[in-house]
Amino acid sequence: MRLIPDDPFPEIGHPFTTDVSADGRWIAVSCYASGRGDGGRIAVYRTSDLALWDQIVLEQGIEGLAFHPALPVLAVGTEEGDEFELRGGLHLYEPETRRRSDVAVAGAGVSALRWRDACRLEVTFARPVVDYEDLGRVTYTRSVVERPDWQDVTADVLAALVSWPQVPVEVDWSGVKGPDIDQPQRYLAGIAAERGRAWARRPGVAVVEVLRDGRILAAAHSGVLLECWSPDGTPQWSVPVPDSQRQRNGCRVYVTPDEESAWITVLVGDSSDRRTLLCRFALTDGAQLAESRLDFPVAIAARTDGAWVARDSRELFPGPRWPPYDSVVLTPSGRQLATLALGESDSSYDFTVRRSPHLLFLYGVGGGEVRTELLEKWVVRADPNGVEKLFPLAWHEALGPHLRGGPAAYVDDDAGQGLVHTCTARDGTYLVRRAYPDGAVAWVHRFDARVTGVDVHGGLVHAVTGAGACELLTLRAEEGTVVRRRTLTLSGHLYTPTCLSAGPDGDLVIGTVEGRLIRTRADGGALPAPEVPVAWDARTCP
Repeated sequence: MRLIPDDPFPEIGHPFTTDVSADGRWIAVSCYASGRGDGGRIAVYRTSDLALWDQIVLEQGIEGLAFHPALPVLAVGTEEGDEFELRGGLHLYEPETRRRSDVAVAGAGVSALRWRDACRLEVTFARPVVDYEDLGRVTYTRSVVERPDWQDVTADVLAALVSWPQVPVEVDWSGVKGPDIDQPQRYLAGIAAERGRAWARRPGVAVVEVLRDGRILAAAHSGVLLECWSPDGTPQWSVPVPDSQRQRNGCRVYVTPDEESAWITVLVGDSSDRRTLLCRFALTDGAQLAESRLDFPVAIAARTDGAWVARDSRELFPGPRWPPYDSVVLTPSGRQLATLALGESDSSYDFTVRRSPHLLFLYGVGGGEVRTELLEKWVVRADPNGVEKLFPLAWHEALGPHLRGGPAAYVDDDAGQGLVHTCTARDGTYLVRRAYPDGAVAWVHRFDARVTGVDVHGGLVHAVTGAGACELLTLRAEEGTVVRRRTLTLSGHLYTPTCLSAGPDGDLVIGTVEGRLIRTRADGGALPAPEVPVAWDARTCP
């Protein structure tokens, strides 16, 4: 497995606070990657080579960290709760031995830490004031913990020190925050540059596509709209962030069959009235080729012959109080072919089917007072004759009413045509193969963690699971037997996958919440030639 880009500090995600030990040997970074499920995480690096040395994972959010002014001892304060109850912890960590001492603090959070000198650690606690007429107020107290030697402090000794009398205080936050490094992103980029490396914070990857020539397209939740990497992991081009603050990446990508261009959604407006710019970019250099406006937030479905659909995803807050817009059927160049009435939708209707010769969607059946997400979901096929119901998403009543769709892939092998799709129910996430078009179940696998990406290649199904498992699972497409499973661990860090794409040579590229791509080899031959319908043949009607 190989990381793209191959730069320092790939495990961080978003850095909050950074501090360096007095001897200059260790860097501690409080960080967070959305989707990992961590309460609080500190990555510890060696300054000699910027390699990851250790990670401290805590159940609560990290409020402060500070190295001792003379010793390689890191103090960490944590806090979690709400306006009615706070809880926290005080932690000491020694990098050289990876030794930790942890003390829980009941009824209060540890809001700040500061070393007054080599013997005294100042600890600031927060307690909520439960006043139903004025909720949200907090009172602060302080304790100064004194000890002549701060190495090898055990948890029971630390607990006794924390229980010392606390004095009510008015907090001057500029004087209690501890580390002097106020801009961790600038600091990390600077220390990387001193060693001839480059580093920049990278948001989590939302979409990844491997092209036939091995190039990789990726779209992230924020930052650049789209970026392209060479097969060896060299950056080729990127589409910059939109100029307007009212625009952000919609993270829906459609690559045209000739792989000369791609469309990506740009969301415009606020969450209550969001619209979409469909932007087309050349895949040679990222130059913009076209732009189209739609009055709704778009989800994309595509067919292997080039026909694709911009659907009203209905992803608004508060939810829309107007009927769904008709979805628009388009050619690769963006010319409208038709419209479709695909009904209600939200994020639970996500059903992105890779390598499908058909336009497939989830469709809600029912109405009245039933909420959108609780409508019975059916897999439907759209063609020039309209929308045809194929089979219900649920194959057993025990799955419950609130089902969520997810990534899927079309297969055509000795077992016949089928869909390998995910389905999230109340008791977990399922990966299931269904016969096409009748929906008969061939095999099912259940996961406690959410399946975040699915693709097929050479008779194999590849799936990745998110926080809680972080695995790459490979199965035989026909019978569903597991060929291999492995966690996505590189250099001591378990990466959390968000999406997956299989290349023509069998290589897999996995997007992660840490903003990195993982390229790994998976066995498999060529894909079978897909069925291509003659209607809506977008290749001949651009």
